[in-house]
Amino acid sequence: LVDRLINSESGKAKIGPIEVELGKLAEQGQQAVSQLNRINYLMAESRLLELEITEGNFGPVFSNEQRERMKHQIDELKKLTGQERS
Repeated sequence: LVDRLINSESGKAKIGPIEVELGKLAEQGQQAVSQLNRINYLMAESRLLELEITEGNFGPVFSNEQRERMKHQIDELKKLTGQERS
């Protein structure tokens, strides 16, 4: 019943004096999740750029362990953003 209400055009449900538009609510929820995913993606791209700039300009200043950790983070962000090295 809930799936039918969520996926239907109207998606209205009335229980006593309360009427809810579940289809509209589900659509708004999907839009919010989509927007949050886009924000997360942009934040990951931004952080990747910051790390690449830091590595390029200040890499020699860091210890070997710090450089390895930074490289690992760069590689992980590249995987997540689809920018993996070929």
